[in-house]
Amino acid sequence: MKLSALFSFLRRGRLQLIWRLSRLLNSVYRAGFLSAAASHGVLRRLAAGPVSFDCLAAELASDPASQEALAAWLQVGVRLGELQLGKDGYSLRGKLAKAMAAEKNDAEAAFLEEAMGLHYALLTRLPELLAQKRRFTLADQDGELIARSSRLLEPLVFDAINAVVPRSGPLNLLEVGCGSGTYIRYAAARNPGLKALGVEMQPQVAAWASRNLKTWRLEDRAAVEVGDIRHRAAEPVFDVVTLHNNIYYFPVDLRVEVLAHLRKFLKSGGRLLITTGCQGGSPIMALLNLWGAATEGCGRLPAPEEMLGQLRQAGFTSVKATRLYPFDSYYAFVGTG
Repeated sequence: MKLSALFSFLRRGRLQLIWRLSRLLNSVYRAGFLSAAASHGVLRRLAAGPVSFDCLAAELASDPASQEALAAWLQVGVRLGELQLGKDGYSLRGKLAKAMAAEKNDAEAAFLEEAMGLHYALLTRLPELLAQKRRFTLADQDGELIARSSRLLEPLVFDAINAVVPRSGPLNLLEVGCGSGTYIRYAAARNPGLKALGVEMQPQVAAWASRNLKTWRLEDRAAVEVGDIRHRAAEPVFDVVTLHNNIYYFPVDLRVEVLAHLRKFLKSGGRLLITTGCQGGSPIMALLNLWGAATEGCGRLPAPEEMLGQLRQAGFTSVKATRLYPFDSYYAFVGTG
Protein backbone atom coordinates (compact mmCIF):
# COMPACT_ATOMS: atom_id res chain seq x y z
CA MET A 1 0.00 0.00 0.00
CA LYS A 2 1.32 3.45 -0.92
CA LEU A 3 1.79 5.93 1.91
CA SER A 4 -0.73 8.29 0.32
CA ALA A 5 -3.42 5.59 0.42
CA LEU A 6 -2.56 4.75 4.04
CA PHE A 7 -2.77 8.42 5.05
CA SER A 8 -6.13 8.67 3.26
CA PHE A 9 -7.48 5.79 5.36
CA LEU A 10 -6.10 7.38 8.53
CA ARG A 11 -7.53 10.83 7.76
CA ARG A 12 -10.99 9.44 7.22
CA GLY A 13 -10.85 7.23 10.31
CA ARG A 14 -11.57 4.21 8.13
CA LEU A 15 -8.57 2.11 9.13
CA GLN A 16 -9.76 1.75 12.72
CA LEU A 17 -13.29 0.93 11.53
CA ILE A 18 -12.02 -1.70 9.09
CA TRP A 19 -9.87 -3.22 11.85
CA ARG A 20 -12.88 -3.43 14.17
CA LEU A 21 -15.04 -4.98 11.46
CA SER A 22 -12.30 -7.50 10.68
CA ARG A 23 -12.19 -8.62 14.32
CA LEU A 24 -15.98 -8.85 14.45
CA LEU A 25 -16.20 -10.85 11.23
CA ASN A 26 -13.45 -13.24 12.30
CA SER A 27 -15.64 -14.16 15.28
CA VAL A 28 -18.66 -14.60 13.00
CA TYR A 29 -16.68 -16.76 10.58
CA ARG A 30 -15.26 -18.85 13.42
CA ALA A 31 -18.71 -19.44 14.90
CA GLY A 32 -20.14 -20.35 11.49
CA PHE A 33 -17.31 -22.75 10.67
CA LEU A 34 -17.41 -24.48 14.06
CA SER A 35 -21.19 -24.79 13.91
CA ALA A 36 -21.10 -26.49 10.51
CA ALA A 37 -18.12 -28.68 11.42
CA ALA A 38 -19.91 -29.82 14.58
CA SER A 39 -23.30 -30.47 12.98
CA HIS A 40 -21.80 -32.51 10.13
CA GLY A 41 -19.55 -34.60 12.37
CA VAL A 42 -16.26 -33.16 11.13
CA LEU A 43 -15.00 -32.12 14.57
CA ARG A 44 -15.57 -35.56 16.09
CA ARG A 45 -14.07 -37.18 13.00
CA LEU A 46 -10.87 -35.18 13.45
CA ALA A 47 -10.76 -35.48 17.24
CA ALA A 48 -9.32 -39.00 17.02
CA GLY A 49 -6.30 -37.82 14.99
CA PRO A 50 -5.27 -36.59 11.56
CA VAL A 51 -7.49 -37.50 8.59
CA SER A 52 -6.31 -37.21 5.01
CA PHE A 53 -8.10 -34.97 2.54
CA ASP A 54 -8.95 -37.99 0.38
CA CYS A 55 -10.76 -39.65 3.31
CA LEU A 56 -12.65 -36.46 4.14
CA ALA A 57 -13.55 -35.97 0.50
CA ALA A 58 -14.89 -39.53 0.25
CA GLU A 59 -17.18 -38.80 3.21
CA LEU A 60 -18.16 -35.18 2.52
CA ALA A 61 -17.72 -34.49 -1.20
CA SER A 62 -17.72 -37.66 -3.26
CA ASP A 63 -18.36 -35.65 -6.43
CA PRO A 64 -14.86 -34.71 -7.77
CA ALA A 65 -16.25 -31.35 -8.93
CA SER A 66 -17.02 -30.45 -5.31
CA GLN A 67 -13.65 -31.34 -3.82
CA GLU A 68 -12.05 -27.98 -4.55
CA ALA A 69 -14.84 -26.32 -2.56
CA LEU A 70 -14.27 -28.74 0.33
CA ALA A 71 -10.54 -27.95 0.32
CA ALA A 72 -11.35 -24.22 0.42
CA TRP A 73 -13.77 -24.77 3.33
CA LEU A 74 -11.17 -26.71 5.30
CA GLN A 75 -8.63 -23.98 4.55
CA VAL A 76 -10.94 -21.46 6.21
CA GLY A 77 -10.79 -23.62 9.33
CA VAL A 78 -6.99 -23.62 9.13
CA ARG A 79 -6.79 -19.83 8.65
CA LEU A 80 -9.12 -19.33 11.63
CA GLY A 81 -6.80 -21.46 13.76
CA GLU A 82 -9.35 -24.17 14.52
CA LEU A 83 -7.80 -26.82 12.21
CA GLN A 84 -4.26 -27.63 11.21
CA LEU A 85 -2.90 -29.41 8.16
CA GLY A 86 0.10 -31.71 8.57
CA LYS A 87 1.74 -34.46 6.57
CA ASP A 88 -0.92 -36.97 7.71
CA GLY A 89 -3.88 -34.72 6.99
CA TYR A 90 -6.22 -32.43 8.91
CA SER A 91 -6.60 -32.41 12.69
CA LEU A 92 -8.00 -30.15 15.39
CA ARG A 93 -5.92 -27.24 16.61
CA GLY A 94 -8.10 -24.64 18.31
CA LYS A 95 -9.34 -24.88 21.88
CA LEU A 96 -12.91 -24.25 20.78
CA ALA A 97 -12.78 -26.92 18.08
CA LYS A 98 -11.46 -29.46 20.58
CA ALA A 99 -14.09 -28.50 23.16
CA MET A 100 -16.96 -28.69 20.64
CA ALA A 101 -15.77 -32.14 19.53
CA ALA A 102 -16.13 -33.62 23.04
CA GLU A 103 -19.31 -35.60 23.60
CA LYS A 104 -19.67 -34.14 27.10
CA ASN A 105 -20.04 -30.70 25.49
CA ASP A 106 -22.89 -31.68 23.18
CA ALA A 107 -25.22 -29.07 24.70
CA GLU A 108 -22.68 -26.32 24.02
CA ALA A 109 -22.18 -27.52 20.44
CA ALA A 110 -25.96 -27.66 19.92
CA PHE A 111 -26.33 -24.13 21.31
CA LEU A 112 -23.73 -22.87 18.84
CA GLU A 113 -25.64 -24.55 16.00
CA GLU A 114 -28.86 -22.97 17.27
CA ALA A 115 -27.22 -19.53 17.43
CA MET A 116 -25.80 -19.71 13.91
CA GLY A 117 -28.99 -21.15 12.45
CA LEU A 118 -32.09 -19.97 14.27
CA HIS A 119 -30.75 -16.88 16.07
CA TYR A 120 -28.95 -15.58 12.99
CA ALA A 121 -32.10 -16.05 10.92
CA LEU A 122 -34.17 -14.19 13.52
CA LEU A 123 -31.82 -11.21 13.42
CA THR A 124 -31.41 -11.05 9.65
CA ARG A 125 -34.75 -12.22 8.25
CA LEU A 126 -37.29 -10.76 10.66
CA PRO A 127 -37.53 -7.24 9.16
CA GLU A 128 -38.28 -8.75 5.75
CA LEU A 129 -40.90 -11.13 7.18
CA LEU A 130 -42.61 -8.35 9.12
CA ALA A 131 -42.77 -6.23 5.96
CA GLN A 132 -44.60 -9.18 4.37
CA LYS A 133 -46.91 -9.44 7.42
CA ARG A 134 -45.39 -12.83 8.27
CA ARG A 135 -43.61 -14.32 11.26
CA PHE A 136 -41.53 -17.40 11.99
CA THR A 137 -43.21 -20.75 12.75
CA LEU A 138 -42.25 -23.77 14.81
CA ALA A 139 -41.38 -25.49 11.54
CA ASP A 140 -38.48 -23.04 11.17
CA GLN A 141 -36.66 -24.61 14.11
CA ASP A 142 -35.13 -28.03 14.75
CA GLY A 143 -36.95 -29.27 17.84
CA GLU A 144 -34.35 -31.90 18.69
CA LEU A 145 -31.53 -29.37 18.37
CA ILE A 146 -33.37 -26.96 20.70
CA ALA A 147 -33.88 -29.75 23.23
CA ARG A 148 -30.17 -30.58 23.08
CA SER A 149 -29.05 -26.98 23.52
CA SER A 150 -31.46 -26.35 26.40
CA ARG A 151 -29.53 -28.92 28.42
CA LEU A 152 -27.05 -26.13 29.12
CA LEU A 153 -29.49 -25.11 31.85
CA GLU A 154 -29.66 -28.56 33.45
CA PRO A 155 -27.88 -27.73 36.74
CA LEU A 156 -30.26 -24.82 37.33
CA VAL A 157 -33.37 -26.83 36.46
CA PHE A 158 -32.20 -29.73 38.61
CA ASP A 159 -32.05 -27.40 41.61
CA ALA A 160 -35.61 -26.26 40.89
CA ILE A 161 -36.80 -29.88 40.59
CA ASN A 162 -35.24 -30.69 43.96
CA ALA A 163 -37.54 -28.13 45.58
CA VAL A 164 -40.75 -29.84 44.42
CA VAL A 165 -39.83 -33.54 44.11
CA PRO A 166 -39.19 -35.32 47.43
CA ARG A 167 -36.58 -38.07 47.60
CA SER A 168 -39.10 -40.79 48.47
CA GLY A 169 -42.76 -41.70 48.40
CA PRO A 170 -45.25 -42.23 45.57
CA LEU A 171 -45.43 -39.24 43.24
CA ASN A 172 -47.05 -38.65 39.85
CA LEU A 173 -45.34 -36.12 37.61
CA LEU A 174 -46.72 -34.44 34.48
CA GLU A 175 -44.11 -32.69 32.34
CA VAL A 176 -45.40 -30.35 29.65
CA GLY A 177 -42.97 -30.20 26.72
CA CYS A 178 -40.56 -32.91 27.86
CA GLY A 179 -37.79 -32.33 25.31
CA SER A 180 -35.20 -35.09 25.46
CA GLY A 181 -36.73 -36.51 28.67
CA THR A 182 -33.66 -35.62 30.70
CA TYR A 183 -35.64 -33.83 33.44
CA ILE A 184 -37.98 -36.80 33.80
CA ARG A 185 -34.88 -38.97 34.10
CA TYR A 186 -33.46 -36.74 36.84
CA ALA A 187 -36.73 -36.67 38.81
CA ALA A 188 -37.05 -40.46 38.51
CA ALA A 189 -33.51 -40.97 39.80
CA ARG A 190 -34.19 -38.61 42.70
CA ASN A 191 -37.39 -40.41 43.74
CA PRO A 192 -37.66 -44.18 43.07
CA GLY A 193 -41.43 -43.99 43.70
CA LEU A 194 -42.01 -41.43 40.95
CA LYS A 195 -44.01 -42.13 37.80
CA ALA A 196 -44.14 -39.61 34.97
CA LEU A 197 -46.00 -38.61 31.84
CA GLY A 198 -44.48 -36.26 29.30
CA VAL A 199 -46.71 -34.41 26.82
CA GLU A 200 -44.74 -33.08 23.84
CA MET A 201 -46.15 -31.10 20.91
CA GLN A 202 -43.45 -31.98 18.37
CA PRO A 203 -43.64 -35.62 17.18
CA GLN A 204 -39.94 -35.87 16.35
CA VAL A 205 -38.94 -34.69 19.81
CA ALA A 206 -41.50 -36.98 21.49
CA ALA A 207 -40.11 -39.98 19.61
CA TRP A 208 -36.58 -39.04 20.70
CA ALA A 209 -37.67 -38.72 24.33
CA SER A 210 -39.40 -42.12 24.17
CA ARG A 211 -36.24 -43.74 22.81
CA ASN A 212 -34.21 -42.11 25.58
CA LEU A 213 -36.57 -43.35 28.31
CA LYS A 214 -36.23 -46.86 26.93
CA THR A 215 -32.43 -46.55 26.81
CA TRP A 216 -32.49 -45.36 30.42
CA ARG A 217 -34.75 -48.31 31.35
CA LEU A 218 -37.53 -46.04 32.51
CA GLU A 219 -40.26 -47.21 30.13
CA ASP A 220 -42.09 -48.90 33.04
CA ARG A 221 -42.15 -45.64 35.03
CA ALA A 222 -42.46 -42.96 32.39
CA ALA A 223 -44.21 -42.45 29.05
CA VAL A 224 -44.42 -39.71 26.43
CA GLU A 225 -47.51 -38.62 24.50
CA VAL A 226 -47.63 -36.42 21.41
CA GLY A 227 -50.05 -33.54 21.72
CA ASP A 228 -50.90 -30.06 22.91
CA ILE A 229 -51.62 -30.07 26.64
CA ARG A 230 -54.41 -27.54 26.03
CA HIS A 231 -56.36 -30.20 24.18
CA ARG A 232 -55.92 -32.96 26.78
CA ALA A 233 -58.78 -33.57 29.20
CA ALA A 234 -57.67 -32.65 32.70
CA GLU A 235 -57.88 -35.10 35.61
CA PRO A 236 -56.56 -34.23 39.09
CA VAL A 237 -54.17 -37.18 39.33
CA PHE A 238 -50.73 -35.51 39.44
CA ASP A 239 -48.73 -34.32 42.42
CA VAL A 240 -46.40 -32.11 40.35
CA VAL A 241 -46.74 -30.45 36.93
CA THR A 242 -43.61 -28.96 35.32
CA LEU A 243 -42.89 -26.68 32.37
CA HIS A 244 -39.19 -26.25 31.67
CA ASN A 245 -38.07 -23.55 29.24
CA ASN A 246 -41.33 -23.44 27.30
CA ILE A 247 -43.89 -21.04 28.83
CA TYR A 248 -43.06 -18.77 25.88
CA TYR A 249 -44.51 -21.42 23.55
CA PHE A 250 -47.89 -19.99 24.63
CA PRO A 251 -49.13 -16.47 23.70
CA VAL A 252 -49.05 -13.98 26.57
CA ASP A 253 -52.81 -13.34 26.46
CA LEU A 254 -53.56 -17.08 26.75
CA ARG A 255 -51.16 -17.94 29.58
CA VAL A 256 -53.64 -17.47 32.42
CA GLU A 257 -56.04 -19.79 30.62
CA VAL A 258 -53.26 -22.36 30.08
CA LEU A 259 -52.16 -22.15 33.71
CA ALA A 260 -55.75 -22.56 34.94
CA HIS A 261 -56.05 -25.67 32.74
CA LEU A 262 -52.82 -27.08 34.19
CA ARG A 263 -54.11 -26.53 37.73
CA LYS A 264 -56.92 -28.98 36.95
CA PHE A 265 -54.34 -31.76 36.49
CA LEU A 266 -53.13 -31.36 40.07
CA LYS A 267 -54.35 -33.15 43.15
CA SER A 268 -55.34 -30.90 46.04
CA GLY A 269 -52.13 -29.35 47.34
CA GLY A 270 -50.17 -30.35 44.23
CA ARG A 271 -47.58 -27.94 42.84
CA LEU A 272 -46.78 -26.39 39.48
CA LEU A 273 -43.13 -25.63 38.62
CA ILE A 274 -42.16 -23.32 35.77
CA THR A 275 -38.53 -22.61 34.85
CA THR A 276 -37.97 -19.87 32.30
CA GLY A 277 -35.91 -16.95 31.15
CA CYS A 278 -37.50 -13.59 31.89
CA GLN A 279 -37.38 -10.00 30.69
CA GLY A 280 -34.32 -7.89 31.42
CA GLY A 281 -31.61 -10.50 30.96
CA SER A 282 -28.51 -10.99 28.85
CA PRO A 283 -28.33 -10.75 25.03
CA ILE A 284 -29.02 -14.50 24.94
CA MET A 285 -32.27 -13.92 26.85
CA ALA A 286 -33.04 -11.04 24.50
CA LEU A 287 -32.71 -13.47 21.55
CA LEU A 288 -35.01 -15.96 23.29
CA ASN A 289 -37.47 -13.15 23.89
CA LEU A 290 -37.21 -12.24 20.20
CA TRP A 291 -37.89 -15.84 19.17
CA GLY A 292 -41.06 -15.99 21.26
CA ALA A 293 -42.33 -12.64 20.05
CA ALA A 294 -41.51 -13.42 16.41
CA THR A 295 -42.96 -16.96 16.21
CA GLU A 296 -46.58 -17.74 15.34
CA GLY A 297 -48.54 -19.15 18.28
CA CYS A 298 -45.84 -18.26 20.81
CA GLY A 299 -45.10 -15.20 22.96
CA ARG A 300 -42.38 -13.07 24.48
CA LEU A 301 -40.66 -13.88 27.77
CA PRO A 302 -42.59 -12.96 30.92
CA ALA A 303 -41.50 -10.39 33.45
CA PRO A 304 -41.09 -12.01 36.90
CA GLU A 305 -43.91 -10.02 38.53
CA GLU A 306 -46.11 -10.64 35.49
CA MET A 307 -45.60 -14.41 35.80
CA LEU A 308 -46.46 -14.33 39.49
CA GLY A 309 -49.61 -12.34 38.75
CA GLN A 310 -50.70 -14.77 36.05
CA LEU A 311 -50.24 -17.71 38.40
CA ARG A 312 -52.45 -16.01 40.98
CA GLN A 313 -55.08 -15.19 38.36
CA ALA A 314 -55.09 -18.87 37.39
CA GLY A 315 -55.98 -19.83 40.95
CA PHE A 316 -52.60 -20.87 42.36
CA THR A 317 -51.71 -20.04 45.95
CA SER A 318 -48.40 -19.78 47.84
CA VAL A 319 -46.90 -18.44 44.63
CA LYS A 320 -43.19 -17.61 44.71
CA ALA A 321 -40.32 -16.84 42.35
CA THR A 322 -36.67 -17.84 42.79
CA ARG A 323 -33.83 -16.46 40.70
CA LEU A 324 -31.85 -19.54 39.69
CA TYR A 325 -28.82 -17.79 38.21
CA PRO A 326 -27.40 -14.60 39.74
CA PHE A 327 -25.89 -13.38 36.46
CA ASP A 328 -29.00 -13.56 34.29
CA SER A 329 -32.77 -13.29 34.38
CA TYR A 330 -33.54 -17.00 34.78
CA TYR A 331 -36.23 -17.98 37.31
CA ALA A 332 -38.20 -20.81 38.86
CA PHE A 333 -41.87 -20.14 39.68
CA VAL A 334 -43.82 -22.42 42.01
CA GLY A 335 -47.53 -22.32 42.81
CA THR A 336 -49.82 -24.61 44.79
CA GLY A 337 -53.02 -25.84 43.13
